[in-house]
Formats: sequence, C-alpha cells, structure tokens
Amino acid sequence: MAEAFCGLKFAASVTAFGVLQDCASPVEWGFEGGRRGRRSGFAGAGGERGGCAGGEGFDRRVSCQNETGEGHGGDDDEVFHACWGSSDRATPGALKIALVHYSYAPVIGGVETVLAAHARLLAEHGHEVTVICRRGESDDPRVRLERLGEKVDAVGLEGWLAGQDVVFLHNVTTMPFDRALTAALARAAERLAGVRFVAWIHDLAAGNPDYEIAANDELLARAHPRYEYVAVSELRRRQWEALTGARSRVIPNGVDPSRVLGLTERVGELAARHGLLDREIVLLHPTRLLRRKNVELGLAVTAALTAAGKACAYLVTGPPDPHNAASQGYAAELGVLRARLGLEKDAFFLHEDAPVEERDLASLYALADALFFPSRQEGFGLPMLEAALHRLPIFCAAIEPLDTLLTDGVTLFTLDADPAQIACEIVAQLGETDSWRARRQVRQEYAWAAVYRNYLAPLLASPPT
Repeated sequence: MAEAFCGLKFAASVTAFGVLQDCASPVEWGFEGGRRGRRSGFAGAGGERGGCAGGEGFDRRVSCQNETGEGHGGDDDEVFHACWGSSDRATPGALKIALVHYSYAPVIGGVETVLAAHARLLAEHGHEVTVICRRGESDDPRVRLERLGEKVDAVGLEGWLAGQDVVFLHNVTTMPFDRALTAALARAAERLAGVRFVAWIHDLAAGNPDYEIAANDELLARAHPRYEYVAVSELRRRQWEALTGARSRVIPNGVDPSRVLGLTERVGELAARHGLLDREIVLLHPTRLLRRKNVELGLAVTAALTAAGKACAYLVTGPPDPHNAASQGYAAELGVLRARLGLEKDAFFLHEDAPVEERDLASLYALADALFFPSRQEGFGLPMLEAALHRLPIFCAAIEPLDTLLTDGVTLFTLDADPAQIACEIVAQLGETDSWRARRQVRQEYAWAAVYRNYLAPLLASPPT
C-alpha cells in the first residue's frame, strides 16, 4: 500500500526510527517557511500550497492524504524519464559519421561549440567520427580532423564523404560563407546514394535582412532532395518550411552542465559516475560525522524522497573525527543505516573516496539543489551563509542560532518532524522555486547527455526520410 503526502505517494514502511506513520490521521506538520518565524502550510490537492488557517504562527493540522490520491507518475515524472522514441530502443550500431562546418574548436563560436559537443557525444557512443573543416584542431584522439584547402577539392571532398554512413552538414547549406563548399556538397550528395546527409539549420541567410541573399537563391533557399533537415528550434523549422516548403525535425542545442557550473574534476567525475545531474533533487550536507549533526535524519528524508519516486541524492561532505572514538562509532552506525534503507546509490559519504577540498566544496554547492542542515546543536551555522551566496534554498532545524541567521530563503523544521513530512516540504518548496524548475528543465532536456538520448540516438536509429 502507498500513502500520499502532499500529492506524493510514499510506500508504507518502517521509517529510519522504526515508527510506522499513519498517513490517514491528522499530524502536526511542525514547519516554518519563508521569513523567520512564519509557519507555512503544505501542498494540498493538486499540489497547491495551502495557507495557515489561523494566520502566521498558527500550527496548521492537515490530513496527509490528498484529495485525489494522485502522486508520483504525473507529467513532470514523464518528462524526467522521457525519450524521443521507445524507451527500450536499442543503441544503434557503430556508424561512420562526418561533421562538416567552416571551422572547428578551438575557434570560438556557437556552431563550433555544438559541433565539438556532437563529435564528443558520437565518439563516446562508439561511432567513428571525422570532422571536415577549413580551420580547427582536434584534441580528442577519437575525433579525426580533415582540413579543407583554400580551394574546394571536389574530388577529395567526395572521397572523404564516400566512406561515411552519415554526414552532418552544420550551417553550410543555408549560409553564404563558402558557396563553393555548399555547391560541392550538393553535387556529392547527388552522386553518393549510399550516404545519408543531414543538414543542420542553425541560421538562415535567405530572407534575412542582415544578408543580401534572395529568397529564391538556388543554392541557399532551396531544399536539396537528398538532404534531411534538422532545425535547432521551432522558429528555424517554421522559417525553413515557409521558405522552401520542406519539412524538418527539431533537435535543440545543448549545454554541458559540468562545464557551465565550473565543477572541479573530482566533483564532475562524481556527478557523472552517480548520475547526479540527472537527479531531481540533490541535497548537500556539509558536515563532519558527529552525532549532533543528525545525519540519520538526512538519510531518513532521502529514503522518504526515493520511496515517493523522486530521484534524489544526499551528499555528506565530511569524515568522522579521527581523534573521537564516538565519532568513529557514529560513522559506522550511519553506514549500517544507509544499507538498511537501501540508499547505497543515493546517499554518499564523500570522505570515503578522498577528503573534500575547498574548491570541491564550492563545486558541490553549484551542483546541489538545496542545503539540508538538520543539526541538533550548532554554535553558528556557516554553511547556511555559504548556501545563501550560492542561491540555494535552505532546509534546516528550528534551533538557535540557525533560526536567527537569515530572514529569507530558509525553511525550518522541528527536530521531531516526520521524515516524510520534511520530504514533502522540500518537494513543495522546490516546486515553487522558479530557478529550481529552470535548472531541472535544463538538466533533463538540454544537457548534452539528454539531447543525445532523446534526439541524436533516435535520429541515427531511424531510417532516412
């Protein structure tokens, strides 16, 4: 049986503290959110926030069960697991793929960045990749680079293309920067019937007032019968169809979150190894393993989130105190609890690999979605200030001095609050945060790994159109 908290379904199971909570009965939420001292309600039916019936400072009593009984598995979860095409589609066999553009990295440009990402992704998935351009260098031994001469050698170009299974033509079919190359590619496509040509439309010169290209230009404003077309946006798709009458599919550009976030090599490797950038919620807990730090509550909340079907990770930074036998014993207890809760792949004690350096900690703040700080005792609470500087929402225990440090961006919970209730509040608060929703969308839809999985792999697996 599954019980619902605030629109989430939680498996009815023994919590980390050995107490089976009765979801059908009213419970004391015991949360404070927003500005210091303000009590917040929880998400009610349909996920909407409820105000406190008695005004600020009033402890609202509500039923855990929502009106519809709906929980995990809605549209957001479908988006999270979405794949353009069948989710069990087999990875296509290794192909020989050429990417053609005017230039390549380290030349700086938007298309060059996309081209380099495509080359890396295709190589990572076992394809044999060749880049054909006038300027650029390949620093990846898996990516071969063929450089065009000052004048297009049509015979040599056709020789390079003849050995390929697929050729991606990035912008060279719709922009006027090398008409000789555009024309040579068009002729090669007519002769190489066994090669699949996919023209990538990043930009359109024809009809653009910034370029003096006629809308009836035979080379740049006409669809080639041997090309399939890919537009990088719905706008470009509509513009191309209006110009030529030809259809195209949309495959968006992407970003490398590790690079954009400036993750250190260690944190980037950690994120890749455990799929942290694919998680819905990453909770950061910067702390040593001391009993007063209440790490067991973090484990229990993580278990509640995973039981609700949320892809969650809990990152604990510090080691036990090597000079404190009690700390060593506490660390061992936490290891046992993690195993009992089945969180070996969701809760990580980062000291087990290596000490977390200061620059790694900054990367962890950049990676995380929220600070989780459940201490029973604190003298100050420096991680709260660090988290605020990193624009992270903060979930922390309602104890002094934590409840006096910041006036905004903090959600407080009592130390005796049920872990499932805390999980519910985390989901509700993050769901109301525009920046978290935007970050989640970018990671799920526009991270290069998602673009490959959702678009490039299905394109390569599909028959030519």
